[in-house]
Amino acid sequence: MRPSGAAPRAFRIRHPGVDFPKRHAWNWAWKAHLARRRFANALLFSAVGVSALAVVGYQVGNREEVGHGRSDMRMGFSSDKSQQEEQKAGFWDGLMKKNEKEKKPAVHEPHPDVVVSEEARKDNTTFVSSGLSFLRSSLPIDTITSVTSSWTWPSSLTNLQSRVSALMLEYSLGPGSLYDEVVNAPPDLSVNPECEWDATVRLGNELCLPERAYLRQRKRRMRAAFARLMGVQEWEVHEDDIPIVALACSGGGFRAMFNTAGSLLAAQKTGLLDVTTYLSGISGSCWAIATLYSGVVGDAPAMERLIDHLEDRIQTSYLQMDTLDLLTTPPTNKYLLSGLMRKASAPGAEVSLVDIYGTLISSRLFVPSDKETPVDPRFLSLHRFRRLLDSAASLPLPILCAVMHDIPPAAEKPLKEVKKDKQAAVDEEMESRLEKAEGAIESLSSWLWFEWSPYEVGCDELGAWIPSWSLGRRFDQGKSLERRPELSLTILSGIVSSAFCATLQDYFKEIQPILRTLPGSLYEWLSDVVSERKEDMAATHAVMPTELPNFVRNLDGLRQGSPMDITKRETLGLMDAGALINVPYYPLLRRNVDCIIALDASVDSQDLHFQRTEEYALRHGLKTWPKGASWPTAVMDPNEDGTAMTAKPDSGPAPEDAASPEAAAGRRLAERQESELAGQAAQQEEAGSRDIPSRPSRAENEASSLSTPAMEAPDMSKSAIPRPITGCTVWIGSTGDDDTSSRVDEINEESLANKDGIGVVYIPQLANERVLPGFNPFSVSTFRFELSKEESEKVVKLGEANFEEGSEKIVNLLRIMWHRKRKARLRRILLHRLSKPLPHTTQWD
Repeated sequence: MRPSGAAPRAFRIRHPGVDFPKRHAWNWAWKAHLARRRFANALLFSAVGVSALAVVGYQVGNREEVGHGRSDMRMGFSSDKSQQEEQKAGFWDGLMKKNEKEKKPAVHEPHPDVVVSEEARKDNTTFVSSGLSFLRSSLPIDTITSVTSSWTWPSSLTNLQSRVSALMLEYSLGPGSLYDEVVNAPPDLSVNPECEWDATVRLGNELCLPERAYLRQRKRRMRAAFARLMGVQEWEVHEDDIPIVALACSGGGFRAMFNTAGSLLAAQKTGLLDVTTYLSGISGSCWAIATLYSGVVGDAPAMERLIDHLEDRIQTSYLQMDTLDLLTTPPTNKYLLSGLMRKASAPGAEVSLVDIYGTLISSRLFVPSDKETPVDPRFLSLHRFRRLLDSAASLPLPILCAVMHDIPPAAEKPLKEVKKDKQAAVDEEMESRLEKAEGAIESLSSWLWFEWSPYEVGCDELGAWIPSWSLGRRFDQGKSLERRPELSLTILSGIVSSAFCATLQDYFKEIQPILRTLPGSLYEWLSDVVSERKEDMAATHAVMPTELPNFVRNLDGLRQGSPMDITKRETLGLMDAGALINVPYYPLLRRNVDCIIALDASVDSQDLHFQRTEEYALRHGLKTWPKGASWPTAVMDPNEDGTAMTAKPDSGPAPEDAASPEAAAGRRLAERQESELAGQAAQQEEAGSRDIPSRPSRAENEASSLSTPAMEAPDMSKSAIPRPITGCTVWIGSTGDDDTSSRVDEINEESLANKDGIGVVYIPQLANERVLPGFNPFSVSTFRFELSKEESEKVVKLGEANFEEGSEKIVNLLRIMWHRKRKARLRRILLHRLSKPLPHTTQWD
């Protein structure tokens, strides 16, 4: 009797004369056989989930009250191959030939390996009323088929019904289905060469070898570009003297995505992009970065082409019928759904709403707008971004960001209970006590910052890294346990922007009256799926995480101060990094950058984010971060000297809202969420400037988290209120005892002679009356599902203009940093030479 999970003899034999590819195919066939039995329900969840969200978008756009029709369309496969083919043929006949009599497949008994409860047998609608819980109990496909065929649809949704059925057919496990093609067949090694590679965890805080090789290549390429920017001859520029420049792009939905694209266009025009080494992003900015490097708009893309593609694709919401067509029509169905299918079929995997959301948004981002450009599965590979980096180093190194909110298991239940009691508190005294208790419990939690580059995925707080192509595999004691295709960008796109899943949940509530016209059991199931984990997650996390296999499981040697139990966990819950800080400074600090250009499209104040970054620098002994850099008390209109203004979330309803109830619902939702952020900004503005906290001890370092502790306000008699900013504000740090402010208004070499730290150039997304009169960028809500071409063009133009207006200041800053690094290099050379004896020196006894 063979061990559980072992391959049968037919798969285990090794003939000397049989070549490797055949043995490779045998191994994959056996893995596929096991996956088919274990993960059918996870796949069905992702299929129905994608379909249900498409139903939402379609129903919102088709609100006419009509009579109800009924379809007896059925689908499914029995265990008999001949009957499977007969049923499949009958399904397509019924779908494609509406005038012919449909062929109804018989309902067969479930497979002997499938356990079905008596309750499920009596009521085959159980799974539609139990949300995600049906993933934890098996149901035969025929049972699900009988349920879906009994749904009563409005006649206006007849076309949608056929598409949903077709999508679920692709997710069935029968021969010829899309699942069979994606999961069961051996992988195409020209697309997924990583399926022949094993991965190991790298421990340490230094950069990986491929990134260091890229940096050398990038510096050689930047030398000529930097000389042009400085207006000098190329021979005057030494590679080691070129400042390391990074762009840090904030979150903020499609508004941030187009602000990043417009800023990149300006950086390209001004020559600053050619001297930029790193490009980091959060949430919406990650969408722009991933699209640029994916190859969807070409391998050497001009920024105009990227912008045209995004403007064209984002005009249509991902909750529309067009998305469902892409998911059910070759070749885009396999292209978009492969990531979901592979994640669902992975051992111990769990498909979540975040994964479905990522697939939906990817249908807009990664499908070429040019109909003549074929979809290529390699577009969805983070590892393949290296094609633009390894040889030519033609673009900055992209870094996508996410975070993990680590709450000790012992603290989760008390935290939920305290938050629940605080909401029910009836007097201020009780609420105050509970708030203090909540703060005490939350002080036990910590935040871990994860970064994804084309080379590695990892966490600096843990000091652990794995190859980017191995993300999604299970690891044990630092070694991967299987060879699987790389985690798709469709999944990563959901993780980096998982905050928007909460928006989907709230949006679902907004359109309840419309959704109630759906088949009753479908509406109930969709309601359970969307809201099942919301209350549970809201008690512990501000943003919904998604689970990936823990690559540090049972691993020794993590960085001091790592969470104690993290190596015992099966999975890591990663989420939108905007839950912690909305500008990605963290991954740049460990890379010793000289200048960070922060492109901020956030609607909220950045004071808290500056403080958290400052604390990170203190914890890691980084003395070069500008001390006391904080959000000023007012934002100055760059078009009217001396007049201060504050950005408002929204200046009024957009014209299209009057004719679009669903747009109005989305806007009301955005206003609610952004009003809370605006309130937070107002409170922070009233607090004024803040001093840098005292450096914590080693014991405090190990016990503290990235959560911001209370900080004492400065003595206003000794510290002036920060001046308002215009479109571009600069801070420069110093490692010495420099008592002058890190804020720099006049950039000249004499005044900055004593400042040797990091330069932070802050470019917020401010209105610009000279370029776009009357346009408030925050009228484009963070939580929009689509943007009109006119809106996206305005956001791009504003981002381009704001960057160009600050470009002269950036160039002057880089010139000073260049001179500073050159002097430091020459001084080191001189000291090294002086430390050696002169050639003519005579040694006397």
